[in-house]
Amino acid sequence: MVSPELLEILRCPMDPSRTRLGLQGDTLICDRCKVVFPIKDGFPILVIEEATLPPGCDNIRNLPCQQGQRAPGP
Repeated sequence: MVSPELLEILRCPMDPSRTRLGLQGDTLICDRCKVVFPIKDGFPILVIEEATLPPGCDNIRNLPCQQGQRAPGP
């Protein structure tokens, strides 16, 4: 279980400046891109490689929070 205090400060690592995470069962879901992060042994696992992408999204580059962001250049 994630405490309300921790839930208040957690943000999606894909867009931490704007997106909150909502608690649903034993997972955290990004309010914006709908990525689902697991909670294991009471600890949120906010690593995108451990997350489940939303239906219809096969790559993190296709997430709404990643659209319009420029790739790092040389």
